[in-house]
Amino acid sequence: MRADDFPPYITIMVVGHIVVPSFLLCEKLWQPEISTHLAIWLPITGLLTFLTLPRAKGAVVGWMLHLGLRGDETQ
Repeated sequence: MRADDFPPYITIMVVGHIVVPSFLLCEKLWQPEISTHLAIWLPITGLLTFLTLPRAKGAVVGWMLHLGLRGDETQ
């Protein structure tokens, strides 16, 4: 079922709201080197993205089914 671009938008918003404040707090408290930041935050961002995207798509598809949409509508 097509959910188009809404699940990636949800994923970007959720992951961004988790990673960015965490990154800034880590920078403010410990001030690690940039290589340490990359070693920490790139894998965390990737993992959170891969965990969130399928769930976001499931939520969008469930919402569409609840509204009676089939995902193949044309304009």
